[in-house]
Amino acid sequence: MPPRSDPLFWLAAGVLLAGLLMILSAWRMRRVRGLSSGRTLALDDVTLYSPYYALRGRPDRIVRAGGTVIPEEWKSAKRLWPGHIAQMGVYFLLIEERFGVRPPYGYVVLGTGERRRIANDEKLRAWVLDLSSRIRDARRRLLEPTRPRPRPAQCRACGQRDNCSERVA
Repeated sequence: MPPRSDPLFWLAAGVLLAGLLMILSAWRMRRVRGLSSGRTLALDDVTLYSPYYALRGRPDRIVRAGGTVIPEEWKSAKRLWPGHIAQMGVYFLLIEERFGVRPPYGYVVLGTGERRRIANDEKLRAWVLDLSSRIRDARRRLLEPTRPRPRPAQCRACGQRDNCSERVA
């Protein structure tokens, strides 16, 4: 068949080629960035809150894969830190309460594009619950009024000394 000189043919061929290149580029970017397949339920736009655990969080992506829900968190760091794992543990608790499904795992996608799979096991759950309990206790203690601890010289010079239950002199 001789080469076509019809401009419409070349325009259609160019559009088809550009579309194919865009699809390949998107597929490659998904692989490099570590995006998992599955239906995206939320993309950094849903804040999950648990009144029971007094926790809240916003995963970067929540994916429905098969019969489960998987959180993804994207980090600019080049390595996985304990805080990243704790954050994923919080997402596991929040997703379980919100969607009624306990995620078996989640992903932290590092700045290098590496995907790190975090298992949702009892050890992580216990650690996150302990951390959140300690944080709640610390916050509660911050709200408690602190008692003054005056030095004796301050009490002797104070005009409210006779009315004060905290005086030391």
